[in-house]
Amino acid sequence: MGKLHLFNPENDLALAHGNANFTPPKAALALHNAAQALPIWYAAEGDCVYAPDTDPRWWDNTCRRFGLNVSLGKHGIPAPWGWSEHAAGQFRKIGIDGPFPDISVLRNLSHRRTARLLHRTLEKQGNLSYPLPPEPKEITDIALLPDHTSDFFLKAPWSGSGRGVTDCSSLPRHQIIRLAAGIIRRQGSVMLETRLPKERDFAMLFHSDGKGNVTYRGLSLFFNGAANAYGGNIVATQDTLRGLLDTPHADETAAAVATALRDIIGNAYEGPLGVDMMLYGSGSQTLICPTVEVNLRMTMGHLAMHLSRFVDKTTVATFRITPADIPVNPDDISLLPSGSAFTFSLSFPCK
Repeated sequence: MGKLHLFNPENDLALAHGNANFTPPKAALALHNAAQALPIWYAAEGDCVYAPDTDPRWWDNTCRRFGLNVSLGKHGIPAPWGWSEHAAGQFRKIGIDGPFPDISVLRNLSHRRTARLLHRTLEKQGNLSYPLPPEPKEITDIALLPDHTSDFFLKAPWSGSGRGVTDCSSLPRHQIIRLAAGIIRRQGSVMLETRLPKERDFAMLFHSDGKGNVTYRGLSLFFNGAANAYGGNIVATQDTLRGLLDTPHADETAAAVATALRDIIGNAYEGPLGVDMMLYGSGSQTLICPTVEVNLRMTMGHLAMHLSRFVDKTTVATFRITPADIPVNPDDISLLPSGSAFTFSLSFPCK
């Protein structure tokens, strides 16, 4: 049986809430509704997508144009963008009662402390030829905030796509205390991460088979938009992305992180995942921070990798998400039906 895909980008917020009785904020709900057809681009042949408001004519035309064999409907093995009690509840509402994973385990693994655990596991394994940056810290009491520096990021335990992250380097201490106290009150703790001289964001993409095996799938070169939120991805062949990233440490990092993730995830999760990383300057060297964030779900990087099959080997395209009222190039490929609140587009360089 094929999979039944559900695009639920509100899932990181649902994990923070912690139970099925979650009402997404207006912006998250708007994105969910606007992009419900998005799985058409990453679903496997024979899969199904739950997108009840999608125009069937647009769907059929898109499948014919791009050679896709994916259907609209509500049958198959549940495969949401991300798992939470809220995600399981959405499947139950349409008559799908499972199989569901152990969501309490996945919620714990989706906590940002998993990035700290990844850091510790990599350090213990000793398979990297370069030094790791300082380990992220988790505190449950604002009295433990450093009082001699503000050169760090505050990170909410459950958040994603650039949200829930505050650069404290230019904030007064009273504001840092207020922000940290609020996160601790809502989510039980707050993560502190040393601010590094970033040169480039990127991610590594993996797949867990739910049987203790984690496989490296490829690179994701992404960029952020307003308020440090996700803006888009470079779409190209993996060879091209490797050349653009330009680091000698990519292969060893992919292998070491895959090995570490096998120990951390075990058989708790089956599906795609991504690990956000960065290149940063350290003296005369450019090093990798391989533990910025672990996203135990589908990611836009995986989507970009699937979109690369529509791009020839010599082209570097760009995937972007913008509000629908911002004009786009008429030559861009729109990935969603017209009339959506957001534009998901694939743009190509001018010839």
